[in-house]
Amino acid sequence: MKNAFLRGLLASAIATVVATSASAAPPPVPTSAAIAKAAEGRLPELLACLREQKVALVGAHRGGPLAEHPENATATFAYTTSLAPVFIETDVQQTFDGVLFMNHDGVLDRNTTGHGVIAEQPWARISQLKQRDPTGQPTAYSPQTLAEVLAFAKDRVLLLLDVKPQTDAELLMAEVDKAGAGGRVMFLAYTIPQAQAFRRLKPDAVVALPMFDREQLAKAKAAGLVDGKLLAMVRPADVDANFIPELEALGVTVMSGTYGAPKSPDAVYRTLADAKAYQALAQSGPRLIVSNRPLAAAEAMLADPTYARRLQACGVGK
Repeated sequence: MKNAFLRGLLASAIATVVATSASAAPPPVPTSAAIAKAAEGRLPELLACLREQKVALVGAHRGGPLAEHPENATATFAYTTSLAPVFIETDVQQTFDGVLFMNHDGVLDRNTTGHGVIAEQPWARISQLKQRDPTGQPTAYSPQTLAEVLAFAKDRVLLLLDVKPQTDAELLMAEVDKAGAGGRVMFLAYTIPQAQAFRRLKPDAVVALPMFDREQLAKAKAAGLVDGKLLAMVRPADVDANFIPELEALGVTVMSGTYGAPKSPDAVYRTLADAKAYQALAQSGPRLIVSNRPLAAAEAMLADPTYARRLQACGVGK
C-alpha cells in the first residue's frame, strides 16, 4: 500500500512538471536594450556566461550602415537596434584640437563631405560637414562626438569602441568616465602597448586585441593582459582546432568578423535558408561576431530555437 501511495505521488509530481513545462512561456525575444542591461556593470560575467552557454552576440560593424544611414551615426544605431538584438561597434578618431569623434578612416574624404587628414583639422571645421552613406550620397547627419554617442547608448545598447591608434588613451577614458559608461563599453586596441594603456587607466576595462596565432597569445600573456576581461580577435578558419578552446580555458572570450572574404557569412547569406553560414561560425567558438550585415546575422541567430533561451540564461531579457 505504502509503495503504491508513493508511486502515486511520484506520478502526480511528474505530471505537474510536464504540464508546467508544456505551458511555460517561451523566452522573450532578445533586444539590444536587454543586452545592454545584462552587461551593465558585469561585462566579464556576461562574457563568461556566453562562453558557458556557447552562444554569440551579434555586433553591428560601424553601426550597420545602409542607404541614407551613414556609418558611425546615432541615427543609424537607433535604426539597427530597433530591428535586431545587437551591440554596436563604432570608431573613435581624434581631431587636431583634441576632440574625440566618430569616424573610421584617418581622412575625411570617403565618408564625409570634407577632405584631408583628421589629425590636422579642428573640430569646428569637421562638425560642419555632412556624413555620406554607403552609396556616397551626403546625408542630413553631421559627424558626432564620442560624448554624444555615449549619451545615446545609455540603457539602449552595448558599445565596442574601435579606438584608432593615434587617439589619446587618457582623453578617451576621461570621456567614458564623465559619461559614467565604464561598465557598458568595450575597447578595441590595435597593439599591446595601447591595450596596456587602457588597462592602466581602467583596470576593469574589457579590451579586445588581435590574437591570430599563439605568438600573439604569448606576447599578450607576457604583458599581463590574458584574463576574463580580454577579447581575442581570432579568424577561426586560420587557426587549429585547439586554439579557441585554449583561449576559453584561459578565461578569454573570442571575437570574429563575418566579412572580408568571398565565402564569409556576410557574402553568402541570401535568405533564412542560409542561416547556417552564421550559426556555424558561432558554433566554432566566437562569442561576439561583428557583421557588416547585422540584421541578417541576427535573423540567422534567432532562427536557432535555443538562442533566446541561452541568452536569457545569461541575463538577457530576464
